Amino acid sequence: MPLPVAHSLAGYAIAEATDIRLAKKTWINVSIFAALANLPDIDYLPGFLLGQPNRFHHLWTHSLGFALLVGLLGGFICWRQRRNLIQAEKPAPQFGLYFLMISAAVFSHCVLDLFTEDSSPPYGMLMLWPFDQGFYDVTWNLFPSTHKSNESATFFASLFQWHNVKIALREFLMMASIVGLVKLIRRLPVLSRRQRPVDIKNTQVARLGLLEVSPLPSELANRRSLTSLAEAAEQDEHE
Repeated sequence: MPLPVAHSLAGYAIAEATDIRLAKKTWINVSIFAALANLPDIDYLPGFLLGQPNRFHHLWTHSLGFALLVGLLGGFICWRQRRNLIQAEKPAPQFGLYFLMISAAVFSHCVLDLFTEDSSPPYGMLMLWPFDQGFYDVTWNLFPSTHKSNESATFFASLFQWHNVKIALREFLMMASIVGLVKLIRRLPVLSRRQRPVDIKNTQVARLGLLEVSPLPSELANRRSLTSLAEAAEQDEHE
């Protein structure tokens, strides 16, 4: 399996690839996506408590079903919170968008694990559970296997060795380049160009005093201003 370095950067890349925000502050939003990308490794916990950390690794949490379940739960929570916080004139993103991004962040863990050398049974993972009970693995490995103990007493200490440090550096270089590519694509003029509402207060009509400036938000003010102009045109025709 890759170390948390690769998984966290994968979550970072997904966070940068979308306008969907799970938190207002950028660093919290990125941290949530990184945590979601590492979430499948929670299957170490029951094995660790039983003395064998790898006992349940690469089973049910490393699957499409687990990613969809987390996406449903997390998507519903984010959608409800954002719907209550966002002002009425700016509707909250649809539930499906939250569901898609959260599920993608969790399932990215399985994708990276798929291209990692697996040196301990069970080989592969239940990637398509519950739709398929088979274990999936590929022979094309982007990431080498980490050296770690299968005994709880020495598990964490076994991670701190030069072999794993070299793997962490390799993961950082590979995944950081992907994050950089995503950031670069997001800054392309075609993708960064967004339509902005017209600020009525800065128009020549408003400066001449021919149009009353509304204190409403710009989107609603624009609608009211267009209505006022239409009514004025009708009055001119009658006169």
